[in-house]
Amino acid sequence: MEGTEEKLIDFSAGRLVTADEKEPQECNVKGCIPDWLNGDVLRNGPGEFELGPDKFEHLFDGPAFIHKFSIKNGKVIYSGKFVQSEMFKTNRKHNRILCGGFGTKSYTDPCKNVFSRFFTTLTTTPTIDNCNVNIASLGNVHYAITDGSMAYRFDPETIDTKNLVNMMDIINIPLSTAHPHYDTNGDYYNLAITFGRNSYYNVVKVPASSLCNEDPLQDIKIHSSIKVDNPLQPTYFHSFALTENCIAFHDQPYRIQIPKFLWKVATWQPAIDSFRVDPSRKSLFHVIDKKSGVQIPIRYATEGEFCFHFVNSFETSVEERKFLVIDLCCPGVPDMNHGLFLLKNMRKLQTPDKGSTKFKRYFLPLGVDETTPKDVNLVNIEGSMAEAKVQDDGSVLLTPEVLLNDSCSGKWELPRINYKYNGKEYRYFYAASFFEEDGCGQLVKADIQTQTGIKWNETGCIPSEPVFVERPGATAEDDGIVLSTVINQDTDKPVFLLILDAKTFTEIARAEVNTGSKLSKDFETSFQLAGCLKLFLIY
Repeated sequence: MEGTEEKLIDFSAGRLVTADEKEPQECNVKGCIPDWLNGDVLRNGPGEFELGPDKFEHLFDGPAFIHKFSIKNGKVIYSGKFVQSEMFKTNRKHNRILCGGFGTKSYTDPCKNVFSRFFTTLTTTPTIDNCNVNIASLGNVHYAITDGSMAYRFDPETIDTKNLVNMMDIINIPLSTAHPHYDTNGDYYNLAITFGRNSYYNVVKVPASSLCNEDPLQDIKIHSSIKVDNPLQPTYFHSFALTENCIAFHDQPYRIQIPKFLWKVATWQPAIDSFRVDPSRKSLFHVIDKKSGVQIPIRYATEGEFCFHFVNSFETSVEERKFLVIDLCCPGVPDMNHGLFLLKNMRKLQTPDKGSTKFKRYFLPLGVDETTPKDVNLVNIEGSMAEAKVQDDGSVLLTPEVLLNDSCSGKWELPRINYKYNGKEYRYFYAASFFEEDGCGQLVKADIQTQTGIKWNETGCIPSEPVFVERPGATAEDDGIVLSTVINQDTDKPVFLLILDAKTFTEIARAEVNTGSKLSKDFETSFQLAGCLKLFLIY
């Protein structure tokens, strides 16, 4: 607003360093690691922020780097390697950034003459195979993934890159989320989009029967489709919900301008300016019957909201009325285009302060028909502030309730749950904050029942998103540990793997990486429990 001064966050703890590739090395363990905790922590994120004379401009653009912490018998071994994408290899070959990304311009080969470079820009598009956001596991097969059509298979033991899978070649989807889901029977689901005169939101699936294959992502198929209301401006999505009977996603006012997006790609420009907020649009929830693949014909609408991450979703009944409950992590104004994620702001040691995150719960009534009363709150739950009212046109207007009180305020993102409770009623979730006023971060264990939370922080430290690992034989939802890798404002101090008791949210151990090593900021995490095929992924 004119006449107001934007508050800035000191980001001197940002630690924008290039990661060192490391062969396995033992970490210095402080404290006592539970004897049952044996497995691998795999992390994916940008590992390089500048190369030669050039600098990446956006946090999402650095080449993918896989971190691995192997935990066995109280010891921790660290290793890390870059994903050998064409983008990474091209840039390293020329020692400069030719293949940019979401917010960084791409360039043609400087070794070619002017005519060849001009012809290249007219006949080809820049390499966009940088899979630096998350890790997906299909059985024993692991992939580095991102919000696009590409995925790189890698060896979970050596973290060596194996091969590229391009879903454009299989089912013609240019964009998909970096947050797939796993059904209780092992089926793999994700949400994707198809561009064209008729654009579609697609649920895609790899059946559990394919997980024993060498490269199961090759078996991906379209499960169901919903036509986009404006094919030139589909919604942006980064995650979705999967429950026993439903698949749901958030159609938000943050839109992808397809003509501009395609022009930016064709002219080797960053696509960052192709995303914009349409203030005239409400937020919608689309719900699909998982078994039939048919969309539930109810229009669920609410005030426009931006969301990267779903927390969880589940089905419940209140006085014989069935609801789909959706919990969202709502950081406020989308900021991918500027502010928090622009590296130029981090290099200046400051980023705009965009306020606190709200965790919001929506109740979507199922089975609404012409006999359902109009303009009456169907959410008849004592103490709940949520509303769901059928409108004259048959749509349902939703008003959310806020899950946590002000004592849990923070710039939270990357919420995680005990994944055994995905699609089920739950009590706890865990989240991280990277952009607090001192430039450092914190973790929180949130209790939905009491609307309160327990925080972990340490001076000068920035923790990554937390991952919950259940103790074998556990019966309580929070019986286990929480893992997070932590970088330090002081580059002379070690990076470490933090191990918290999930019940008390207090530290029980940490595994410090040799101070000569450099670890970059990662986005998403998985944990593979030794002897168990189930992978706990980020949602």
